[in-house]
Amino acid sequence: MNKSAGVSDIVISVPRLYIQIANRDKPNEHTEYSSHRYERDKDGKIIYDKGEPVPISPAKYLNGIGVAKMSRPDTYQDAVTLAANAVYELIERNNIRPKEINRIEIGTETGPDESKSIGMYVLGTLEKKLGKGSLKRCATPEGKAACASTAFAFENALDWIWSGRSNGSCRIICGTDIANYGLNSGGEPTQGAAAVAVLVKPEPKLLEFDKVIGQYTEDEGSFYRPSFSHVAFVNGKESEKKYMIAMREAFDHYAEQAIESGLISLKPGESLTDHFDLLSFHQPFPKMIEKAYSALKIHEDRQLPRWQSVVKEIGEKPEREDFETEEEYEIKEEEFRKKFRNTKFFQESFQAKMADGREFSIESGNSYTVSTWGHLQSLLSLKDKKGENLTGKRGGIGFFGSGCVAVGQSYTVLPGCQNVIRSFNLMEKLRDRTALSLQDYEDLHEQRPLSDGRKFVLSPEHEFTLTKIENGYRYYNFVE
Repeated sequence: MNKSAGVSDIVISVPRLYIQIANRDKPNEHTEYSSHRYERDKDGKIIYDKGEPVPISPAKYLNGIGVAKMSRPDTYQDAVTLAANAVYELIERNNIRPKEINRIEIGTETGPDESKSIGMYVLGTLEKKLGKGSLKRCATPEGKAACASTAFAFENALDWIWSGRSNGSCRIICGTDIANYGLNSGGEPTQGAAAVAVLVKPEPKLLEFDKVIGQYTEDEGSFYRPSFSHVAFVNGKESEKKYMIAMREAFDHYAEQAIESGLISLKPGESLTDHFDLLSFHQPFPKMIEKAYSALKIHEDRQLPRWQSVVKEIGEKPEREDFETEEEYEIKEEEFRKKFRNTKFFQESFQAKMADGREFSIESGNSYTVSTWGHLQSLLSLKDKKGENLTGKRGGIGFFGSGCVAVGQSYTVLPGCQNVIRSFNLMEKLRDRTALSLQDYEDLHEQRPLSDGRKFVLSPEHEFTLTKIENGYRYYNFVE
C-alpha cells in the first residue's frame, strides 16, 4: 500500500498553574522559589556564608538548564484529566465523530493505576461529554518506555495506515505526564506537567511521515520511578550521557536506512543533517537539546573537509586513547563540546533548525512523553510567526526515554500547514496561567491539604476534573 500517513493536528494541554523559578527579563532577580533553594557543595551539603545559607542564583536556572517556569497541576488534576482535556480539544477542533476513532493510544510514565489502562479512564471521562457508549469501538492501550512512550504508539498508528487497515478511521496518540522530583533535589527545577493529543490520519493535513525509523535500546538505570514512590530517581549526568549516545545510535540507524532506500542521497562533503530544515528532540530541559545536537554534529561532521574550520577555532576533539582514565577523557570531551556549542559553525545550524522549539520547555518544564511534541509544536509555531514558509520543509524528530531507548523519524511539512499551525494556541495557553506561591506549590507537590481549607488553588472551568478517589478507584467529571 502507498497510502500517505502522518499528523493532521497536535493539541497540548497544560495545567493553569505554574511556579516561577527565574525571571527571563530580570535573570539575576530572585524569585520566591530561588531564594529558598540553596547552593550545595560536591557532597550535597548546603553552603553557608556568614551563617546564612546561600540562595541559588536564578540566572543558574536560565543559563544552566534553561527553564523559567514549571507547570504544576491543581488538586483536581492528574494525568487522566490532562489527557482527557487534550483529546477532547482535538476532537472538537477537528469535528471528529467518536465512531471514526479507532484508538486512543496512551504513552505515560505517571499513570495512576498499576492495572487499569489510563486510556480506559480517559475514555470513560470523555464519554461524560461525548455520550455513554460513544467510544465503545475505540481501543485504549497504554505503552511505557519512559519519555519515548508515544514514539511506539505513533509508529503503530503509521503502520496501521500504511497497511491499508484504517478504512476511514483515525487514531489519536496521547502522551500525558506529571514530572515530579524530590523537593530541594537537583532534578526539582526540571519538573513540569502537560498532555498532548496527536491526530494521525491517512492523507494528513500537517506532516507526512517517511517509512524510515531508526531506533536504539539499552537496559540501564540512570532514571526510574519505583511503584512505591511518587517522585522519580535520576542520575542526571549519567542520563545525559545515555541520551547523547542513544540519539546518535538511533540517528545512525535512521541514516543507514534512509540512504539505502534512496530517501536521502548525500553529495560529497554533505552530512545527513544538511537534509533537515527542522529538528525536534526530547527536552528534559532546554539546554539538553543543544547538548544532544552538538554531540550529533561532532559525530557526523568531523570526517568532512569543513570540520577544519572548527579545528582552527577550538582545536582537535580529544580522543580516548590520549587519557589514562575514562573520567579524565569525559571531562576534556565535555569541555570540547562546550566550546563547540559556542562556535559559529554550530550556532548557525542550531538556530536555524532547532532553537525556536525551546519555548515550550522554557515556560513549562519537562513533561516526559509530551516533551518532544512540545518542541515540535513550538518550533512550527514560532517559525510560522516569523513569516517562514514551512511548506515542503523536511523535518526530523527524535524521541528519547531513559532506561534507555531512542527513536528517530522524518517528515515533510504539507501545503496548507499554516491553517493547522495557527490553531495551536500553545503560547496563549502558557501566557494565561496563574503563578503559585511557594507554599501552595510545596503543598501540592507533597499532596498535603492546602492552607485555609481550600479544595483547590483555582476553581475548575470548562475542563475535566478528578472528583474523588474511593478505595483507590478514581472518578471524573466535566465542569462547565
